[in-house]
Amino acid sequence: MDFLEFLNPLKYFSHEGYQFFWRTLFATVLQGFWARLFAASFLFLAFWFGVRKQRFQLGIAYFVISVAITYGATVLRFLGLR
Repeated sequence: MDFLEFLNPLKYFSHEGYQFFWRTLFATVLQGFWARLFAASFLFLAFWFGVRKQRFQLGIAYFVISVAITYGATVLRFLGLR
């Protein structure tokens, strides 16, 4: 099995189900207080692991998660998916 095929979420979900999942996630958890809390926590973890512990891969991963939480809803609105 191809590794990218294994990671493809549309292999396990329908297109509508996958879209519904992300819309619901950004409409409920990833906005307001919880979004700020998660984004700040992941940003702190990014700096902690990236600078203090010298684990750059983990720091970059946490930074990417923080950016996705921060700008995810805006990107979905821009693309017309929300």
